[in-house]
Amino acid sequence: MSSLILLICESLFPNALVIDGVKGFDTPPQDILKDISMLCLGSSGNLTLAKEAGFVIGKILKEKGCSFYVFGSLDVLRYKDPRPLRKISSSPYITAQVLQLFAEGLGDAGIVPVIDARGNINEEVIVSLITRKATFPVMVENEEKYLKLKKLGYITSLVITEKSVLIGKLNPLRWENMTPVDPEDIRRKILKSSVVLLGKGKGVFINDPFHEGGVLIFSDESWLVEEALKVLQGLSNPTGRAPFR
Repeated sequence: MSSLILLICESLFPNALVIDGVKGFDTPPQDILKDISMLCLGSSGNLTLAKEAGFVIGKILKEKGCSFYVFGSLDVLRYKDPRPLRKISSSPYITAQVLQLFAEGLGDAGIVPVIDARGNINEEVIVSLITRKATFPVMVENEEKYLKLKKLGYITSLVITEKSVLIGKLNPLRWENMTPVDPEDIRRKILKSSVVLLGKGKGVFINDPFHEGGVLIFSDESWLVEEALKVLQGLSNPTGRAPFR
């Protein structure tokens, strides 16, 4: 595992959570695996890479003694969203699919997935998760949100903490997956699969999905900017999907 990834992970401890003696983290995925945000995963032309991202992040957290991870959002991306990297897509179905795949990757690494349901929630995302039988533990800000989820059919147990409310049982996964993985290889694969042509226009935009034209990418690294310029010039095909449909 690269020293860069480990260095990033060392900075997570200010965002540590302890619930019933179980340690977890509540921090964006791009703070753990550089540049790999939830929006990046939702913009990939290969959504199954979300499971690989979850697995890599899970292994990093497991090595740090973490048992659960709070991630994502139950809301969809909206125009001029102030926190677009936290969202996955404007599509509730893609949002649910990526949440499920990412959570499965975390679980394979021995980390309990906890979806962040604080703030706005989208009912279609919730229904899609229920249909997929993907009702993972969820963090909410108050009991009213819990009751709303329960009314929609997202029925689990309720644990109240000092900071937030955790819905779902938090039983640590005792196993540690020893499958070798190269975080940098997975990271580059995801970034390369998320080169998005927003429409006719000039410019390469980084982490900004709200332009009507140009190419969207999720890192300012030179090799990826070169890929984006090829798409802009018509020399290569885009690899990702537009976050708005």
